[in-house]
Amino acid sequence: MDIELIKATILSLWTRTPKRFKAMAVGLVALLLVVSLVWDSIELFEPPLTNQCNQHTPDCIVSHQSLSPTTSNPPKPPTKPSILYYNTHSGAADNIAHVASSLSLSLSHFNPSQVTSYGTSHSRAKALINSGHVKWICSLTDVIVIGDTIPHGRAILLSFLDTDPSKWCSARVVVEMTNRFDWDVKDRRRYYRMVRELVRRSELDLKGRLVWVANNNVEQAFVEWKIGAKFPKPIRVLRPVGLAEDYEYPSDLPNPSIDHFASRTHDTTHIFEEIRDKHKIPLTIFPFGHKYGGPKNLLRFKGFIDIPYQYSVMKFYENIAYGVPQFVPTPQFYEKLVNTKHHFTHCIKVPDLLHFPTLDELEKTKPNSQTIGIIRDFPEWSGYMDYYDPLFAPYVYYFNSWEELREIAGRERVKDVDWKRVRESGPVFYNAYRKSILDGWKDVFVNEFGFTP
Repeated sequence: MDIELIKATILSLWTRTPKRFKAMAVGLVALLLVVSLVWDSIELFEPPLTNQCNQHTPDCIVSHQSLSPTTSNPPKPPTKPSILYYNTHSGAADNIAHVASSLSLSLSHFNPSQVTSYGTSHSRAKALINSGHVKWICSLTDVIVIGDTIPHGRAILLSFLDTDPSKWCSARVVVEMTNRFDWDVKDRRRYYRMVRELVRRSELDLKGRLVWVANNNVEQAFVEWKIGAKFPKPIRVLRPVGLAEDYEYPSDLPNPSIDHFASRTHDTTHIFEEIRDKHKIPLTIFPFGHKYGGPKNLLRFKGFIDIPYQYSVMKFYENIAYGVPQFVPTPQFYEKLVNTKHHFTHCIKVPDLLHFPTLDELEKTKPNSQTIGIIRDFPEWSGYMDYYDPLFAPYVYYFNSWEELREIAGRERVKDVDWKRVRESGPVFYNAYRKSILDGWKDVFVNEFGFTP
C-alpha cells in the first residue's frame, strides 16, 4: 500500500471540503478530545446509597461460617487472626471457608451486594467511606479478604489513599484476584490510577497492611498491563483447594452414563450443541447455571469436555482433585475455534495475552517477575492459562481436532479413555498440592501480617 498516495488523497479530499464541514469536523474532533480527557471523571447515573450498612441491621448482615475440618485430625479451637470474606461468589466463599477451617481460623462473610453492584464507581466508594461502612466493616475482623470481583471492595481499597492514616481500613487486607479485577468498571482510568498507587505503596507504607494474591497465572500480567506498572515482587498464586460439597445428582438432568461425556454450557456459546449434534460425540449438556451436584457426579460419565470461557474456573481444579478426566482443546485448536466464530467468550481474549511478557522477558527480570511454564509445542501465551500449565498437564487431556476427540469417544473401556489414570492420580496429586496452597495462605497471615500461627 502506497502511504504517500493515501496522504495525497486525504489532502485532496480535505482541500475540496466546504469550510462549514471543515469547521464541524474540527469541532467534533475537539469535543471527542475533551470527552476522552474528562471521561475519567464522568460516571453514569447510579441509585443513591440507601443502605449505609455501618452497623448490624436486618439489611446489613455479616454471617459466620464454619465447616467440618478437611483432615482427620480433631478440630482445634478458632485462633487469631479472624477473617472476613468480602465477596459475592458462592464458590469462592466455599473455598475460603475450607482454607479457614483447615487453618483453624474464625471466618465471617459479608456480601457486598448489600451496598453496591458490579463495577463499583469512585463516587459509590467515597459514599461508603463517608457513611461509615468501611470503618465499621474493618472493625469487625483482623483481616478482610476481598475475593473474586475486586471492584466490590473498592471503598476499602480507596480508604488507603486518604492522607490521614487514621481513616484507613483498620484491618489487614488481602486482594484475592480471580479473573474479575476490573469487572464492569466504567471509570476505568480512575480505577486503574487507584490500583497503580496501591501497588506502588504495597511494599512501602502499606507493607504489612495490604497484600495481593491470585488464584491463577493470568492475574499479575493482566493487572500490570492494565495499570501500566509492575508489582514490586511476584504475587503469590494461591489456587483453589479443590474441595467441594457432596450433593445429589439433580433428577431433572439426563441420567449419568459412562458412555457419555458431560459438559456445562455457557451463555455466550453454542459449541457444546455443535459437539453433540454436528460432530456426533455422545455428550450430556448441563444448562448454563444449572447445578449438577459437584465433581463426584462427573465420575459417572466418560469424562468432562471443557471449552474454556474464562482463563481459569474453580471446577477445573475440583475436577483434578476428584479424579475427573477433563478434555480441553489445545491452545492452537482453541484459538482456531474462536477465530472461526465456533466459540465465543467475552472473558478470554488471546490478543490480550500477546501483550504479556514472554518467557525471555520474564527471565531477564527475575526474581521480580512471575514464573510461568509452557507445555512443549504450545504457544507462549498459553502459559498464562491454568488449563495449559505444565503443573496440571498430567491430569488433563488435550485434543487438537474434533476427529481426535471423536476417536477417543469411540473407545469403550474406561482405561482406554483415561490412559493417564487421572481417576487415580488426580486426587493423589491434589491432596499433596493442597498443602502448599494452605501453606501459602498461612504465610500471608503469619509472615506478611505478623500474626501468630
